[in-house]
Amino acid sequence: MSVFLMITYDVSDPERYADYNPASLAGIMPTLAKHGGEVVMSGPPEVLAGAMEHTIVGIKFPDAEAAKAWADDEEYAPFKAIRYESTTNITEYIVAARD
Repeated sequence: MSVFLMITYDVSDPERYADYNPASLAGIMPTLAKHGGEVVMSGPPEVLAGAMEHTIVGIKFPDAEAAKAWADDEEYAPFKAIRYESTTNITEYIVAARD
């Protein structure tokens, strides 16, 4: 069953974050492809109710194991470190898709 790896965060250091997105996308995308991942949504949401200022990224994977493997991928680790250094309020979770 397909899953979505959902990542939310607030950008706290825009200059450093630019080293992640857009500067590192050419390196990040091959790591996603290696695990069958595909970014299906990203960006700040349009809030209809409540108060949410996060950036949200949704990545579709073939299964939870593939999502976890990407999250732990050694090739992705340097890029992930940049994201962690430049953001706060990070939440990452897996949600089952309704295939």
